[in-house]
Amino acid sequence: MAATTIKKTPLVTFPIDEMKILIDSFTTARLASFLDITDLKADTQEAGILKMADWAKSLKCASVCVNPVEVIDILPKALKGSGIRECYVIDFPLGKLDIEMKALQTEHVVAKSRQLRGEGKGNIEFDMVVNVGRFKKNPQYTLGEINAVCDAADGEKVKVIIRSSELTVKELYRMCELFVGSKASFIKNSTGMDAYGALPEHIRIMREVVGDNRGVKAAGGVSDAMTAMRLIYAGAKKKELQNPGLFRIGTSSPLNIISTFGWLAHAPEEWLKTGIIPCKICPFLYNAKQRAELKEEANSRCRKCMHNHYLKNKDF
Repeated sequence: MAATTIKKTPLVTFPIDEMKILIDSFTTARLASFLDITDLKADTQEAGILKMADWAKSLKCASVCVNPVEVIDILPKALKGSGIRECYVIDFPLGKLDIEMKALQTEHVVAKSRQLRGEGKGNIEFDMVVNVGRFKKNPQYTLGEINAVCDAADGEKVKVIIRSSELTVKELYRMCELFVGSKASFIKNSTGMDAYGALPEHIRIMREVVGDNRGVKAAGGVSDAMTAMRLIYAGAKKKELQNPGLFRIGTSSPLNIISTFGWLAHAPEEWLKTGIIPCKICPFLYNAKQRAELKEEANSRCRKCMHNHYLKNKDF
């Protein structure tokens, strides 16, 4: 990646006319089809999993995303016959298992799901977390762990969680380039438990690098329709990318996204005219408490940013 590529990274803007066209092209049903309904909390119980399955079937969402333990006796049965995919996180949330253990976890889930669901291939997805520390030292290790999980998945879709909040811009580009050389289907920004979640700038970079033939998934803090539409604009601006096979949104708030879309669709221009303070959706705002290299990069970007008056005047 040339240095000039990095310098050409402006903060994503949202022209009212283009955003209105995008919003007008959606319905609540279409927006729901992009959603991976998610609950990865430690204290989630069976009733919560079953409720998510009901929501997914009613709204016709893309998948229900849970911890692997739910494959033992809950999710495959709950989604059997529905056409809704089961999605399981692998090595969540830190990505610190070795490659062999990641692959074994994936193989186990595939076997259990197919046994209980009894519907063959094509009903499972995996969101695997890469080992970011190993990536920074040896990117080829990361390529190896991605491909090992893909092989173990036996043809099921694999999404790669790269934890973009822990990467410099240069590392983010490098991670995306590495993903392109892997066997995985989707790249995903966050576990939802990182320093920050889905921000348009990272989603834009991910799409820029991976191109139009791979999927991009935005996750972390997506709880309303306007946020969802901004992320779709950033990661699936072209009409041919606006389908669940190439763009997804991970959310634990599907009902709020769907309900707020009604208000947004009713008067899009009025909502769009309110705008947003750029700093609130800029990844460099959130690096103050992170490692030195991320903090230094953030400070350098903020000093040169055309929007830095918001920070100086504390206007948010």
